[in-house]
Amino acid sequence: MFNLNDHKFKVITGWQDYKVDPRYFVLLFLASFVMAGQFYLGFYQKWDAVFVSLLTAITTEVLLTRLLYKKWKFSISPIITGMGVSLLVSSYLLWVYVLTSFLSILLKFIVKFEKGHIFNPNNIAVVLVLFFLYEYAVSTPKQWSNGYLVMAIIILLGFFATYMANRLDVVLAFLGGFTVFAFVRHYLFGAPLYAALGPLLGAGLQLFAFFMITDPKSTPTTRKSRIYFALIVALIDAILRISRIPHAQFYALFITSLLFTVPYRIWAKRKISSVVFKEKNKVEG
Repeated sequence: MFNLNDHKFKVITGWQDYKVDPRYFVLLFLASFVMAGQFYLGFYQKWDAVFVSLLTAITTEVLLTRLLYKKWKFSISPIITGMGVSLLVSSYLLWVYVLTSFLSILLKFIVKFEKGHIFNPNNIAVVLVLFFLYEYAVSTPKQWSNGYLVMAIIILLGFFATYMANRLDVVLAFLGGFTVFAFVRHYLFGAPLYAALGPLLGAGLQLFAFFMITDPKSTPTTRKSRIYFALIVALIDAILRISRIPHAQFYALFITSLLFTVPYRIWAKRKISSVVFKEKNKVEG
């Protein structure tokens, strides 16, 4: 007997599909980044940026849930989103953090297909802010350039968090693809080898790989599709880096989600319908 609640019959992953909610491990991962940045690495972003990012994300989520679904609900998701904003964006103006957090939550509610958001909430907001407000906001990987012991601990937490979220395949595929394309950029396009491979040792790319690209709700439900998804992100990232476009990984994920997510969900829904039809015929036969 087939079960429509089985994960293989779903187009979008839900938090109820996990025995243990992986968001708690993601939160631990991000909190470790925040603590390391504030106490050991001397981040440009200070506690006020963390606070306004969290407050904005939580408030926006609670109010939109009340407005759209007529109920008061608090969840861990906006805490993760707010922390992500405080880590991914750097600005001397607090309103930039407020705007980015607000857009992350708002667009999660608005830009949807098959009852699930298309983009990672942090990704689409960060891309919009970095593209349109480049005079006020940047993403600064250079602030992650020290504290290797701390970073090693955080990497282990990242592997654990993505394993619990069943998205470790995405991380490995992206990092593997990034490495291959780094050699391509070196041998075919003349990029210095250490410069091409260098981002792998930086927590900026690690944060992207472990946190942003692995969002269960905006990545495919099948392993093969997730690997394709990650490799496409790595390929577009390489093309953008060859073109010397800054913040390449953020734009690469945005473009991949834009081109990949909706067609995948249409295909997956048809595939699931076909499987369900065959299973029903077996049961009835």
